[in-house]
Amino acid sequence: MSAVFKGVGAVLVAMTAAAGVHVGARVTRVVGGGPVIQVLPGLDAMGDSAAAVIAKKPAEQQQMLKMLAMNGPFSDKVAVVSGTFVGTFWDRGTSGDSVAALAMFASQDGASWRIVIDRVAPEDEGPMDPHWGGVGTDVTYHGATGLGVPLVPTVRAQVSYYGMAHLYRNGTLLDDAAALHVMLTSQTRGRARGSSYAYTCWNCTRNRVEELHLILMPPMGKMYPVPGGIVHVMWQRSRGTTTAEP
Repeated sequence: MSAVFKGVGAVLVAMTAAAGVHVGARVTRVVGGGPVIQVLPGLDAMGDSAAAVIAKKPAEQQQMLKMLAMNGPFSDKVAVVSGTFVGTFWDRGTSGDSVAALAMFASQDGASWRIVIDRVAPEDEGPMDPHWGGVGTDVTYHGATGLGVPLVPTVRAQVSYYGMAHLYRNGTLLDDAAALHVMLTSQTRGRARGSSYAYTCWNCTRNRVEELHLILMPPMGKMYPVPGGIVHVMWQRSRGTTTAEP
């Protein structure tokens, strides 16, 4: 085991102990793997498919979704980067969920990012997104479902998480309550339209569950120092195991 993973393991042991005992939880342990990509802003290839879903949203949400479809973090444009992700998610239903996870990656510009994930979001944190108490297990959403942002294809998620994290860039704390979304889903990307990592399906639920997404949404009026201001990093060949705790 590399020194990096030894260090990650030590941090997670401490975080897991702090999270306490979770009786009756479905527990998903996730390790990021395979190529790591940073999605860059650009035209969303699923925008036309998502149009009918967007049209049913409130006017304010429609405006934001149309802007993201034109130049947002769901494009076929990516940069191959590097990074690690290890985490555990406890799903106890609509309340009592928790998380202990650590993500580290180098972005396209060479900056070093560290994300300590230790809290679930309040229920009203994301008005467009299903909440599931902070952690959802074995759920289908996005795309045509009307749940979540429709600019992402319909996916089957082994685990989906909404919460806050301590966000560091080059060792400096950027945000002590950074809003983020993590999900381990069926594969959505492959070789198409001249890209090695383009969206390849609108309904991706039958594909292998192996694609790990991490999206950091910046605070209102303050974009993160990446192209487009929103961080979207993906581990393309990840794995997860879900067990039940008595």
